[in-house]
Amino acid sequence: MYLGKLTVLQFILIFAVKLCLSENNELDDIWVPECDVSIDVIKLFADKLGSVEQLVKGIFAGNDSLQAKTSLKMYGIYEIQFERFSETPFSVWCDEETDFGGWIVIQRRVNSDESFYRPWLTYQKGFGNLSANYWIGLEKLHALTSSCEQELYIKMETFDNKSYYAKYGAFVVGSENEGYVLRKVGKYSGDAGDYLQHHEGSKFSTYDRDNDEGDENCAIKFAGGWWYHNCYWTNLNGDYAQKFTVKGVTWNGIGKRKSLKFVQMMIRPTEKCMLRLSMKNSFVQRKK
Repeated sequence: MYLGKLTVLQFILIFAVKLCLSENNELDDIWVPECDVSIDVIKLFADKLGSVEQLVKGIFAGNDSLQAKTSLKMYGIYEIQFERFSETPFSVWCDEETDFGGWIVIQRRVNSDESFYRPWLTYQKGFGNLSANYWIGLEKLHALTSSCEQELYIKMETFDNKSYYAKYGAFVVGSENEGYVLRKVGKYSGDAGDYLQHHEGSKFSTYDRDNDEGDENCAIKFAGGWWYHNCYWTNLNGDYAQKFTVKGVTWNGIGKRKSLKFVQMMIRPTEKCMLRLSMKNSFVQRKK
């Protein structure tokens, strides 16, 4: 469990360094290879990584104290910055427990406190609370998934307390000019059923920006913002309600008449991406 804490810190540090070294691999719109990461941010993550390593060593040496556990949990929220997206850092929540950790949370539903029936500009920018109901924003999502190959993990729970998951080997969101199209969904694994693949190639739609392929506006009909096709096999940004409704938060593979109590969508770099970055870093060091 605690090794995941190291994984997430290493991931964010590598992600920051990657933005200085990255080149186009399989995607079309990667940033040019110029360093736009704050050196102070990199130093901060390096210092945090050293602190967590000492905590982990203590735990595995038998020092499984409450203080150590509490300190480790402080490392769930991070700030990352790349100037081609934003002049200021932005915060992200990292899931450090699921599947060895290292996941950046891009969406979460936990209750009805936050409406997800939002206009285009709000979905573009992002909204909600990092530790509660949350949407990271389409522009950030495009920047993160187009700069390096990402995989996607979706955690779900129904109101009868049954848990499910869906994992995809690739997840790429296009640019604003492309309507933030769900450009790529990779190989599926999990127990929820493959119900996202159907949405591959669909542009993002909101009630004020109808990009779906149907005759009517799916975002209005099903009360959300999503990569609607005609209209959906999954509607994770729908209307949150315990009682089933076709406008609700649903994943058809779990049950066409079941609403979801909890959803969390997360991304992290693929092994292929991490290997490529490691090789590039080694090459740059040798070149120097």
